[in-house]
Amino acid sequence: MLLDLTLAVVLALALSLGLTRVMLALAPRLGLMDQPGTRRIHATAIPRAGGVAIWLSFLLIIGGGLATGWLRASGPLSWPWLGAFAAGSAVLMVAGVVDDRSGLSPWVKLAAHVLAPAVFFVLYPLRVGIFPSHWPLVCDGVAMVVWCVVLINAFNLIDGLDGLCGGLAAVATVAMAGLAAANGRSDSALLLLAMSGAILGFLKYNLNPARIFLGDAGSMLIGFFLATAATDAVGRRAVVGMILLPIAVAGVPLLDVLLAIWRRGARRLIQALRGEKLVGGIFAADSDHLHHRMLHQGSSQHKVALVMQGIAILLATLAFLPLMFGNRMFALSLVGFLVVALVGVKNLARVELEHTGSVIHMAIKLPGHRRRVAAALFVYDLLVLAGAAVAAVVIETNYLTTGASLDHMLRFVLLFVLLGSITLLGLRIHHRLWVRATMRDLVALQFWLLAAALATFTLFTLLYASLEWSALRLTLMSYVFGCAGVCLPRVALDLLREFGMDARHRNPKLSATGDYGPVVVLGAGDLGTLLLNHLKSSAHDAFPGLKILGFLDEMASLHGRRLRSLRILGGLALVPKLVKEQGLKGIILAINHPSQALLAQLDALADIHNLNIYHWKVGLDVRAGGAEKIGHAAAAAARVTGE
Repeated sequence: MLLDLTLAVVLALALSLGLTRVMLALAPRLGLMDQPGTRRIHATAIPRAGGVAIWLSFLLIIGGGLATGWLRASGPLSWPWLGAFAAGSAVLMVAGVVDDRSGLSPWVKLAAHVLAPAVFFVLYPLRVGIFPSHWPLVCDGVAMVVWCVVLINAFNLIDGLDGLCGGLAAVATVAMAGLAAANGRSDSALLLLAMSGAILGFLKYNLNPARIFLGDAGSMLIGFFLATAATDAVGRRAVVGMILLPIAVAGVPLLDVLLAIWRRGARRLIQALRGEKLVGGIFAADSDHLHHRMLHQGSSQHKVALVMQGIAILLATLAFLPLMFGNRMFALSLVGFLVVALVGVKNLARVELEHTGSVIHMAIKLPGHRRRVAAALFVYDLLVLAGAAVAAVVIETNYLTTGASLDHMLRFVLLFVLLGSITLLGLRIHHRLWVRATMRDLVALQFWLLAAALATFTLFTLLYASLEWSALRLTLMSYVFGCAGVCLPRVALDLLREFGMDARHRNPKLSATGDYGPVVVLGAGDLGTLLLNHLKSSAHDAFPGLKILGFLDEMASLHGRRLRSLRILGGLALVPKLVKEQGLKGIILAINHPSQALLAQLDALADIHNLNIYHWKVGLDVRAGGAEKIGHAAAAAARVTGE
């Protein structure tokens, strides 16, 4: 079989090389040319028919192998699977070629995305391994369609740089082929390797500077193939496969899709809250995809493609650990994903975090918002409590297949939701100002939810004493899931502020354009901390272009330490270096009573290096002999003159 796998790759690679050269010549005659534009990186028209070459190469290799008897029919490596794939992919190829030639509306393209997997499933129905075997087959069909639509759009959106989409697809197909071989699925492995060979042949002409592009037809084909071929490669390990398969197959493209939906949805909400005309939508194109952001930071196309392919390899490796070595490796994968997610959100989701913060700020300030927010939070809490209890029941009973009584489980869910909601209403948590929540508020919320969970356990065991240990496990899982869900919106705004500020100010590669530009804060004491708190709670456009490079402080023992993730760089002697290397434009003075000598030194630096000097103040003014006190916080707006 090893010889067959090698031969499939070599033949597909050779055929793809030849057909890609053919499409280089035919594309201009067919009108399949990608013209330069505002969202394009290339400066000349380039053919976009590489997907056709990949499609034909794959079908000819597999079809020819089956027809000549070189390939022995087995599992998906058969005429029924190939016929279903050819019919479904033909729908996408027609829609993609038309779109590449003259353009299609997003809704027509979405209809093609749905029709292709539907045709495939009708011709080749299969169990995807998510639902119990006694469930209707139509459930698997719906899951297959949704899965295909997600992957088709994921690879379609990520196709924006030379070698990026094809490189990610090559990583995915080779990785999935290795997993299939490890699971004894040599038939699936051969299909995946044949596709990888076809993609590699195209990549020779697609690496920077590209001579040909995939086109929408090609990117959609890749997503469709991976969606239809991945289930057999995993071996239908239901729970683990359902969670990890999307990450293993398309971790980076799926991340880009999620960020795009998040970003575009937030922009629509901002327009609606401002009363502006709604422009664009979920399907509206923009230039904030992951590859665009990395390009804006000064990276080359080649470097961006390599970095994103490296991330894809890392995600696939983490996902394959449990798939290859069993569920005992799931915890290790989960830790790895959490680390990657934390780093990714802080460094890649700056735009989404800032937009979401603006939406929350605007929603909170709307007239009469409190009652609406309270009602929405109450409904949300009910849904979370119910979802937590149902999830616990599903896990404990393995989809009610362990002999558990459905009536008993429903009563547990009702008890948990009833006691939990009564507890939350008694605490009046829906009337608290959670945008200013303290740790004490969160601890109190968790404590009373635990009390409600224990009350649920007590009542349930009084009714069903024989289920004591099962009830304990149900209670603990319901509490953990419910507590996480109920606390999430209460801490979300503060987390968004922290992550947004960290991404905006900490990353030195992000550009800072606006009135302020890159600045440093002089004074790493309490006043400097208050400045960061103020910036964190301000709208993202309150200080246009402001980017804090770090702190300056004359106390040598503080140098190298961090204050709220920002580094204390050194003293004022560092200013000339910061001006030269990082384009420093200003200094924010965060000292209550600066000496005249310090002010004179700042004025001298401002004159020499053309810097702006700002003074951050927080204090209380005393009026009329102390009879009246008012508070004020002067933002970084007052120019220090040294007078």
